[in-house]
Amino acid sequence: MSDDHGLGSRALRTTRALAEALFATRDGAPPAERIDWLSEELDDFFARAGTKSRWLFLVSLFTVSVVAPLLVGRLSPLRSLPLDLRTRALEKMERGSFALPLLAVKAMLCVIYYEHPDAARAMGFDGACMLTSARRT
Repeated sequence: MSDDHGLGSRALRTTRALAEALFATRDGAPPAERIDWLSEELDDFFARAGTKSRWLFLVSLFTVSVVAPLLVGRLSPLRSLPLDLRTRALEKMERGSFALPLLAVKAMLCVIYYEHPDAARAMGFDGACMLTSARRT
């Protein structure tokens, strides 16, 4: 999955934990296979991206991993929190003054996650245009 130019195993574990919380529903975390796919695609993306892009993502991910747990009174890294607490920590971070690093990570994860056909289907997206016909005047 990861090589010397990708994100690295620790960052991928943190990303997985963040993605599980970010894309969780009332039924729980998304299927592990979808998170596996997301991790592989993200790692591949950053293996091909420039150093600055990778660095920005990793700094943002580290910030989220450290700050979010503090917002729910925990000193441990985000990835070691239970799913419900991770979700609450991310919600608090998103509303606070440290929202920008979360936005950077969340944007990358969303772009890739919703490319997965199962994620699109779960949202009700079938690839078709929502308009039945285009009106021309």
